[in-house]
Amino acid sequence: MSSRNVTIFKNIGLGLIFLFGIISCEKDLEDIAVDLAGEKPFNVGDTLIEIIVYNDNIDSSRTDNNDLSNEPLYLLGVDRDANFGLLKSDLITQLFLPLLGVDFGDNAIIDLVVLDIPYYATRDGDQDAVDPITGDPIKDDDDNTIQAPNFQLDSVYGNRSQEFNISVYELGTFLNVLDPIDPTKKKTYYSDRSYQKLDNLFSDDFKPNRNDTILYVERRFLDGDPNTIDDIDTIIAEDQNPSMKFNLDNEFFEERFVDHQNSSDFESIDNFIHYFRGLYIEANGTDGSLMNLFTKDAKMTIYYTNEEIKDEGDDEDLNYNGIEGEQDVLVKSKQSMNFNFDGVRTGTYVHDYSGSLVENSLLNPDKVNGESKLFVQGASGSQGILDLFTDESLEILRNKNWLINEANLTIYIDGEQSDVPSQLFLYNEEYNSLISDFYHPLFGVDVFGGLLEYDSEGNPEKYKFRITKYISDILRATDPKAPSKLALRNYLSTDLPTAGLLLDTIVKDYNWIPKGVVLQGNLPKSNEKGIKLEIFYSK
Repeated sequence: MSSRNVTIFKNIGLGLIFLFGIISCEKDLEDIAVDLAGEKPFNVGDTLIEIIVYNDNIDSSRTDNNDLSNEPLYLLGVDRDANFGLLKSDLITQLFLPLLGVDFGDNAIIDLVVLDIPYYATRDGDQDAVDPITGDPIKDDDDNTIQAPNFQLDSVYGNRSQEFNISVYELGTFLNVLDPIDPTKKKTYYSDRSYQKLDNLFSDDFKPNRNDTILYVERRFLDGDPNTIDDIDTIIAEDQNPSMKFNLDNEFFEERFVDHQNSSDFESIDNFIHYFRGLYIEANGTDGSLMNLFTKDAKMTIYYTNEEIKDEGDDEDLNYNGIEGEQDVLVKSKQSMNFNFDGVRTGTYVHDYSGSLVENSLLNPDKVNGESKLFVQGASGSQGILDLFTDESLEILRNKNWLINEANLTIYIDGEQSDVPSQLFLYNEEYNSLISDFYHPLFGVDVFGGLLEYDSEGNPEKYKFRITKYISDILRATDPKAPSKLALRNYLSTDLPTAGLLLDTIVKDYNWIPKGVVLQGNLPKSNEKGIKLEIFYSK
């Protein structure tokens, strides 16, 4: 017989031995459920271990951008939810000087000061253009309705049709990049911090508007008569995206910026942010919507008119005196100046759980017996705490001396819910650290899971985590790791471990997504969709 045929038969023999070994292990599976909880015999998918779960309030979340590698999204608005109560969030930001500095020129008069904050939006074809005041279609010279881009707003949560109040103030609190107590460290700002508000610059009712793509600037000072509109500028963003626009107090910026432009306060960015510390954008109301904002392209623009000496063309009357083609005439010129959102940005989250379903579960969590529902909400809201092992069950399992092949934690959504988080995050709550399955090269983020899964009819159903290494390390018979409580909250991009010479496994305390989900807990024990820990093993 050739050596090749011998090798083939050897491989077949080894394969048969391995197969019989698997069958033998399957026959040796013991009645874990009876040993641990006195329940029905083991079947894949049954709860093997009695898990205690309860709810926990997150006091605050980090909201600043001083860690350049982990800039958060910002949150603005108010929203009331029957499960989670009222959540409101404010936005605080510094402004930076224009790249070319501040020079308003001679005899500058402000036409309009606009705070412009883009939405997250996705273009979805075109739509008929309409007049923002009358609502009538806008037509071209051939009487055809003009087409405008159609957008759908992203990252807006709550009741979009409900108005709430937006107010803008001058910020009185100075925002530091470095910690004044220890300048070797970055300053951190959390969502429960208070800030000083000075002059009110704007206040009005507001609701998100996906068609807010155009700004009209009335120029009233070109002919010297402020009672007439001399020209109207049509301002459209380069990407044509919609944005929220708030008209700020002209007189305030006339006095503090235009009349003060020659002072040292405008000589450098450092001088400027000490002089004008920024803006506090406040949301108030009993219901409405919350918006996640990136603010990269957000800015405050001052549209103004100043005086310049110019030569008129043959058909030009720049000074509106009825004479064309004059030389060296004093002309009122249209100008604009941008002050971008830059430097330090942060925000606040305020929760009011009064009358909500989550209220009692947060105030009086049952840490001994567990809960029938878990409430998970972002923006320093609530998280679920999972206690996987009792002392008794841990001792029994370690004595089994199993090889853990796979361990899955499955958590079902409680009832019909539509707008729930697309992914949840599981971490070590006691040490505020990542679970090893999340960053281990043999497992990793994709294997770890946490993504929302749907049932056969396309409805949100459950979240599933694979925590094989974590369970294996705890249950090994020799030198096992101590178990710890786990926590369940919304997943964020900042949860990814920071790469470097030493892997940073500390969980970052950002949490800016306000979505919430109600999950099924561990009670009653007879609930088939109660939280499950499935362990697959070889004996």
